[in-house]
Amino acid sequence: MEPAIPEENYKTKYIESEKRFRKIFSLTSAATKIIDENLVILEVNDALIDLMGYTREEICGKKILDFAIEPYIQSWQKLQHEMWAHGKPFFKLEACLKKKNGEVIWVNVTTILFNDGHKRFAYTVLDDYTFMKIYQESEKRLNMSLQYSRMAVFELNLNNGDLVHSEGLNEVIGINPSLSHLNINMLADCFIQDDAKDLHNLLKQMPEESSIDFVGRVNMATSGIKWVRLQGSIEADENNIQKLLGTVQDISKEKQADQYKDDFISIASHELRTPITILSGTLQLLDRNKPDGDLKLSGLIEQANKSLKKVTILIEDLLNASKMNEGQLHLNKQPFNIVEAVNECCAHINREGIYQIMVEGDLSAHIYGDTDRIQQVIINFVNNAIKYAPDEKIIRIKAIDKGDVVKVSVIDSGPGIDEEKAEHLFDRYYRVDSKGSQYSGLGLGLYISAEIIKKHGGEIGVNSIDGNGSEFWFILPKQNHQLN
Repeated sequence: MEPAIPEENYKTKYIESEKRFRKIFSLTSAATKIIDENLVILEVNDALIDLMGYTREEICGKKILDFAIEPYIQSWQKLQHEMWAHGKPFFKLEACLKKKNGEVIWVNVTTILFNDGHKRFAYTVLDDYTFMKIYQESEKRLNMSLQYSRMAVFELNLNNGDLVHSEGLNEVIGINPSLSHLNINMLADCFIQDDAKDLHNLLKQMPEESSIDFVGRVNMATSGIKWVRLQGSIEADENNIQKLLGTVQDISKEKQADQYKDDFISIASHELRTPITILSGTLQLLDRNKPDGDLKLSGLIEQANKSLKKVTILIEDLLNASKMNEGQLHLNKQPFNIVEAVNECCAHINREGIYQIMVEGDLSAHIYGDTDRIQQVIINFVNNAIKYAPDEKIIRIKAIDKGDVVKVSVIDSGPGIDEEKAEHLFDRYYRVDSKGSQYSGLGLGLYISAEIIKKHGGEIGVNSIDGNGSEFWFILPKQNHQLN
């Protein structure tokens, strides 16, 4: 028979074991606590203190439910009651806690029941997954935003065709939601034949262009023809894998609204032209037959003519927009001197004496185009400079001979246009709301100017920094050929 082990040895081993446990417990990287059967916190480790932001003294002696946020409190109470009442050795739950600084964190709570022979305790680990929760919520909000904006986002691996996309891609362009692989041709083939061909050609240029902005039609099985805008750009990831990152948006409602406007423009512009012509003739007769020395009547006729001129300009914009929509804008091209064209179309501005037009640069430069249409573009640029920078009395027009082409710029030193608005200046019906001011017009002037320049085979654009003036420019060939 072996000799009995002295009781003091048991106590010594127990104390040593307890010290080792507390040392390990304190240094454990996972946020951990020990609670009794009344759910009171007896001990916490350093990781839990760091997680919650409270001191050990502020946590111990309280219940973890004191730090929880509804609706998690009731479910936590129920589960913990079941564990203690029915002796369940293990349970897991999700909880939301509030840190000392007011921040909210989400944790997965794992609780293990144990006893030391006399009392029952629970060992609890809190796994912080706040980042993942925020990501999930952000993704959920993104999908909701995309759904309400009739938009989807996608990432297409150009090496292997792998496709990652948001919810709704199938709804927007008819992509089968079960497809895990999608090559770039399949993306283009979602569009009707004519548009698919245009998109294929555009996609072939992407290695050089690196970005795409395409509007086309898709034929949905359930809803018929839908207008879709596809935008994207090619980017390389850390492994130098080329990916097309982009969005597709259902713009059918916008297209329908534009069609309504176009129909109205086509009808209104033609119907208004006749009464305006009659009114103009009537004012001319009144001016010729007014009594000599009748200053009041002369003033009224002059005022009426100014108002009529404004209406006539609006109608001309309507007619030009209608012609462009119908492909009926014809050009009478010939070589002409740009300075002579500027002086002719801006003569009335110089005569009024309020603003001064300064022409500079290569004054002998000639361009090949329709003089009347190009003058329309120039005067539109000048009117915009006057409209949006009324306090700047000098407007510069600069011609630069670039060999085969000439660049013409209208430059002002006004408040400028921010980048976001500048991107849309040449869109149809777009009007800049500068510093809360409202301006008259239909939002067609710059759109018409852009279409005129494009029909000439030229380029058009704007350089502007908010607060530092604007430069509206166009480039046209000097001879009878198109720009590359």
